[in-house]
Amino acid sequence: MKYFITILFLYPILLSGQIKGDYIWIGGFQTHDNLIDRIGFVFDFNNKPMSIDSQKLTYGLDRNVASICDEDGNLLFYTNGRGILNADHQLMPNGDSINWGLFTEFAWPTLGNGYPGPQDVIILPDPGYKNGYYLLHKYIDLVLDGTNPRELWMSYIDMNKDNGNGDVVFKDQVFFNEQKLLASYLTAIRHNNGNDWWIIQPVVEDSVFVTFILDDTGIHRVDDQSSRFFFDLERSSASGTAKFCPDGSRYAIYNYYDQLHVYDFDRETGELSNHRMIEIYDPDEIDREIINFGSVEWSPNGRFIYCASSEDLFQVDTWEENIQDGVRHIDTYDGTRDPFQTRLFLMVQAPDCKIYMTPASGSYSLHVINKPDELGTDCDFVQNGINLPNSNGGGLPNFPRFRVDEDEK
Repeated sequence: MKYFITILFLYPILLSGQIKGDYIWIGGFQTHDNLIDRIGFVFDFNNKPMSIDSQKLTYGLDRNVASICDEDGNLLFYTNGRGILNADHQLMPNGDSINWGLFTEFAWPTLGNGYPGPQDVIILPDPGYKNGYYLLHKYIDLVLDGTNPRELWMSYIDMNKDNGNGDVVFKDQVFFNEQKLLASYLTAIRHNNGNDWWIIQPVVEDSVFVTFILDDTGIHRVDDQSSRFFFDLERSSASGTAKFCPDGSRYAIYNYYDQLHVYDFDRETGELSNHRMIEIYDPDEIDREIINFGSVEWSPNGRFIYCASSEDLFQVDTWEENIQDGVRHIDTYDGTRDPFQTRLFLMVQAPDCKIYMTPASGSYSLHVINKPDELGTDCDFVQNGINLPNSNGGGLPNFPRFRVDEDEK
């Protein structure tokens, strides 16, 4: 079965390079209504070294964050999960009320406070139109049993409209609600043709990955794939992340409770294979009664996988003949408060080949892995090593891999 959606207007098919799509990051956790004092920050990786500047924001950001730049690294737009904002930090035409529904109305009604879900939103260039972008986002379904399962929705942005500032052509269209999805774990990688996109998402209370392809005619659902592991609602959902390695040949999904799972990935067919489970913690020592959020990220050279879980950071050397022998403990949370606990949480690999990590709570600093291609503690992990001009709320932008077939620069 295929799920098919077509944009109703025709444009020439243009290959979109977008290798600098992740060069600008927007942050800043704000929950008050005083626009004068709502100050966030901008990470600019066009500068070497990367610069961090204060920025007055129209709306604050929580954990549901994604942004996109043009092929030269200039910011086009971003989202806080409730609105779509242009490069001037102003709401786009028709850009309000993203993810609108019962959950939003009752729990997150204020657009300026953003939306939850650290890996529940992603922006992908339209393979059929150079100035078009799909915003894929997970709506939280408010149900009576309180489980709040996710559905996949989409919105579409045309950057050729509103004098080049962008316009939201349509929003909040449901394109998948046949099975309930795990919170977080939404990720994408370029097809081997360099133009289309593969999208992978695990299903809740099942052993299934749903798979989609985005091509020049829209989003198509392709055959489901076995994850060879059961992901449950109680502890799997929202507790981790999933990432493709930099060359797109492998896929990793991790959380503290389920441990690390690695698969080979075929960018031509979209097939996951060669499942391996790696024990980061001794299974007998995992405490399922505690709440432990974490994330996974790859080193730029694709050799190492990093797994963070609240208290600990581990490195996994995939070059080991037995990958289980490659698990190394890097560091333990040192107890710092800034002003709240800065426990280890969400990691994102940046264009400067460092890995940045945000604590789960509001914090005026980020952790950083300065040399993630180095073995063991030579990776130079520094807790609270990046000072911020204002508080971050536990979110970093969720990006696909943009430089899959290009050398890092």
